[in-house]
Amino acid sequence: MPQRRDYIDELKGLGILLVVLGHFIEQYRMGYSFVSASFFCIYAFHMALFCICSGLVARFNPRKLVTQQLWLYLVGQTLMLAFRAAVLRENFAETGGLLAAWLLPWRHIWYLYALIFWHLTLPVLCRLRDRLGLAGSCLGMALAVGLALTAGLVDWPFTLVRVFAFYPFYACGVLLRPQLDRLAAFAAEHRPVRLVAAAGLVLGYGVYFLWVLRADPIMDHSAELFHDVSYAGGDRVQYRVVFYLVGIATTAALTVLASRRHLLAGLGRHTLAIYLLHLPVQALLVELGLYDLMRGKATIVVVLWSVLLAAVTLAVLNLSPVQRACDAVANCWYKRK
Repeated sequence: MPQRRDYIDELKGLGILLVVLGHFIEQYRMGYSFVSASFFCIYAFHMALFCICSGLVARFNPRKLVTQQLWLYLVGQTLMLAFRAAVLRENFAETGGLLAAWLLPWRHIWYLYALIFWHLTLPVLCRLRDRLGLAGSCLGMALAVGLALTAGLVDWPFTLVRVFAFYPFYACGVLLRPQLDRLAAFAAEHRPVRLVAAAGLVLGYGVYFLWVLRADPIMDHSAELFHDVSYAGGDRVQYRVVFYLVGIATTAALTVLASRRHLLAGLGRHTLAIYLLHLPVQALLVELGLYDLMRGKATIVVVLWSVLLAAVTLAVLNLSPVQRACDAVANCWYKRK
């Protein structure tokens, strides 16, 4: 179904663009209101978008789960461990030792880790969707959200907090796949629907941006943004409920817009290398002091500098040799039949 593939690639392209931009502006978010407001808007939905896209394209394949997804996670962790030791010069003895550092997902690698767990639930989600239709999908969503909200009561080890917290988005992509496909097809033929979606996004995120921009002092709200701690650590049930509603509604609106325009679809077909390698690049730039060069400068200078660093990183990681090398490593054990 070409239309479905195109709109998903467009969403993935936007998702990876926002992932990189969000990480590259984060260094300045507590010193500049404009950067903080931009960061809050990105983090309100960018991972929801990414997780839903993963659910939209998910197919249960035990062989692929082991020979590609698990393999990729282990390779990614090993590369990140080597980078942290050689470039960041971390002392692993202070954080539980080398084995613990290798087992605990480093920063963005949590997503590869989470996909393994989420994929194990795919047969149940598909059965609910395919056997019971929309009623089954609604039941599945209720169970996924209930699991995520209940899991917040526990201070899980090994980044499992995020595995549970973001699971409803992945489940949404699986369970509401037919509805999102039909929404994209309908919106592609009806311009007023696309205009309403665009107006809703501009109005909603415009108000949110101004609210964060005017906050004094600049807001941190790390638990509300990252959902990487339990309720005891600062997250809240109400934070998560709003997060799920906003993330799903925003993705639905973006699906409407992506139904017709495919400016980022090419980028969306090559997200793996960019996702895996962009944070080591950003950490290296921090280590080299390139962020400190602009710290204290005017807001426009800081914003342009961050965007430039992100754009160059995206361009380099999107080069064919980088993409081919990453794909070769990811698929060295998994061959499509």
